[in-house]
Amino acid sequence: MTTVIFIYLIATMENIAQPMTTGIENFKENPTMFYPDWDSETMKYSTVLLQNPVIDSETGELREMTEFEKVKAGKRVLEDGSYLDEANKTIVTVAKPNEYSDWDKNTNSWVEDKTKKLQYLKDTRYKKQQEYIKFKKELENKEEEKEEFENLGFDITETEERITEIKSEMDLLKTEIAKLTKEIKKVEKEVA
Repeated sequence: MTTVIFIYLIATMENIAQPMTTGIENFKENPTMFYPDWDSETMKYSTVLLQNPVIDSETGELREMTEFEKVKAGKRVLEDGSYLDEANKTIVTVAKPNEYSDWDKNTNSWVEDKTKKLQYLKDTRYKKQQEYIKFKKELENKEEEKEEFENLGFDITETEERITEIKSEMDLLKTEIAKLTKEIKKVEKEVA
């Protein structure tokens, strides 16, 4: 069985050769047979091609860098919401709590941006107001429909059920719009 061995210079972690061998055990027994320039003092090998090779400080073996090590080496940039946990040598990711928070790299936390929050609240209220108007127009149409059905002697049960649903939705939207308006006024004072 032939095996490709990937040889790296310790000083630069550069892949300098990829000799074909008759197996890893044969390479370990006689590396110069497969790569005449082999020097165990300045080289390490792997059976897989490593994109970000590093020598493990505990085992002395060549391996792929962890995501934590890539960040430390400047090969990867942390995204907003992530920071390095030096004690555990891991990357911690904190979920973004809302659309109007920004990542503070100094405190490793999300911080509300009051201006963005104000705009978010206004946009949300506007959408709810549009929804309310849509329901109001539908209610007017259903009330006209109900009146016509009554004049024609048709069953109005389904129409009345829909009118009740629409009124309920409108009441809910009115409450939500009022809450948003109150919150907007509060945030406007904080921004000013």
